[in-house]
Amino acid sequence: MNGRWIVLGLGVALLACTRPASAQIERLPHADTTAGNFFGAAVAIDGQQALVGASGEHSCTEQAGAAYVFAQDPVTRRWHRAARLTAHDCEKRRFFGRSVALSGNRALVATSEEEGVRTDPDVVYVFERDTAGVWVQTATLTTGDTFPDGTTGTVVALEGDHAILTTWGDTSTGRYGGAAYVFRYDAGTRRWHEAERLTGSGGVQQGIFGGDVAIHGSKVVVPSSQYLQNKPGSVYVFEQNLEGSWRESVRINEVDDFFIAVDVDEDRLLAGQSRAGQGRSGMATIYAPDSTGVWHQTATLVPPTPYRHGAFGSAVALSGDRALVVGFDEQLQLDYNINRVTYVYAFDAEARSWKYQGIIDIGHVAFGSAIDLDGRLALIGAASENAPGAAYIVQIH
Repeated sequence: MNGRWIVLGLGVALLACTRPASAQIERLPHADTTAGNFFGAAVAIDGQQALVGASGEHSCTEQAGAAYVFAQDPVTRRWHRAARLTAHDCEKRRFFGRSVALSGNRALVATSEEEGVRTDPDVVYVFERDTAGVWVQTATLTTGDTFPDGTTGTVVALEGDHAILTTWGDTSTGRYGGAAYVFRYDAGTRRWHEAERLTGSGGVQQGIFGGDVAIHGSKVVVPSSQYLQNKPGSVYVFEQNLEGSWRESVRINEVDDFFIAVDVDEDRLLAGQSRAGQGRSGMATIYAPDSTGVWHQTATLVPPTPYRHGAFGSAVALSGDRALVVGFDEQLQLDYNINRVTYVYAFDAEARSWKYQGIIDIGHVAFGSAIDLDGRLALIGAASENAPGAAYIVQIH
């Protein structure tokens, strides 16, 4: 099935393809119309709840940032704003909302200092929804580590009682490093503690570890970019053993991107490679373990029309039998009106292969600045310096 989802107003998108089909798209309500608020710079969706970061918003002060929780009404099926989250220690240019994660009644919101401005670690704030339905800040997570892991670029992931935050190496001084820190919530003490520091094998050849992170069940996936050496990087899979420790189970090499995007669902791993493919048009690769536990590449997703330097794979999301990949479409060949879209792929269980389904397109270059997927519900951000940010809920088929 080939086609394109084209937004018609705020409520409906039409899929033009070989047989009739439709998809629903809803723009989440947001009152701040300030250009550069970066609403939609980070997104997360879990069931009937969504979380959107607005890292450039002037909340308590200039570019302190904010994050918003949205909920779906069970009767009308419409989405409404349920909460606005800000840090208790709100500070200027903390860019709260740079990265977000959501799992049940718990949310993570990360700050991100401007590189070279401060030497303090980034802070990750934990929010929880109480029995009255109110979201409250309950903890802050920092590494407090003296390792040269860098202070900027924090990315977070969350599942249940496990929170993952990553740091990149300090690129301003040319140091390598980066790590992923696993925090575990102790229900008895009601406190979070740092359980483990993850780094990949390879030492200094590892590159800059931690540009992205994903968690599902007993698996944590972290990429490692080699962009300072201008060569392909790697993706690491860590698995939790029976004792509760996380150990590297596989290192996937030759993943070609400056900033490698990853996602994981069950036993599938999706990695974006926007510098790979024909004319560096980009691709996204799916890996999975075989019956013996050895990981292999099982599929390669490519755009229906590969465009030179098309940035396909710059963001990815995976859930069940659906995958989303961000890239540019044919307008990349023009000198103006460059258009970024989200490509949809579906797994055909009978054919045991992934097939291109269509494109979600609102006609704006910022669309796809952040994406997440839960089942057939997608959350897509559109954040830029030149316009107010936006975020869209899309029911895909």
